[in-house]
Amino acid sequence: MKRLTILCALALSLSLLAGCSVTSPEDEEFQRDWADSMDKAAEDFEAAWDGIWDDRDEDGVEKDHYWKVLDAEGQELGTVTDPEQVEVIDDLLSTDSHQETRMAEDPGDPACSYVYCQQETLKAGQKPEDREYEDLGRFTISESEDVMTMVILEDLPTLLNVDLGDLLTFTVTIPAETAEALRDPGQFLD
Repeated sequence: MKRLTILCALALSLSLLAGCSVTSPEDEEFQRDWADSMDKAAEDFEAAWDGIWDDRDEDGVEKDHYWKVLDAEGQELGTVTDPEQVEVIDDLLSTDSHQETRMAEDPGDPACSYVYCQQETLKAGQKPEDREYEDLGRFTISESEDVMTMVILEDLPTLLNVDLGDLLTFTVTIPAETAEALRDPGQFLD
């Protein structure tokens, strides 16, 4: 959770810094600077996102996670809790496997989505088995293109009229074989 907070602060800082100069959005230099800052934010996001896969909290207590699978309309198809299947999805969605990842446009035609659900951080006096699960991220796979949209699902406040949730939404290209595997969520469901 600490890494997610750092990620949010970094993305917000980059976006605010990019928009601080008094210049016209039609100015070519402004557009180049904005594009560069978004590329940097995407790189930072990717690095921080890798930290979400850490299955231990700050005190070293192991956190369990599973995947919720949604259809194109956002209706739940089921959950993936089998450790082997969870690991397969983890590997497919991990940015480590996407060395050629680049920013893309969201085509807006989802095939399905995978929601990363992880146990909350252990609170003082709380028993590990009493922890609730939180939806931390959603990965939506396009039906027609080899792209994936990643969204941080934390309840983020609006700051200075900027929706932080929009800043933490990225669409990236993924390998064709990864996209095809993820378009068939039935293979992972119990």
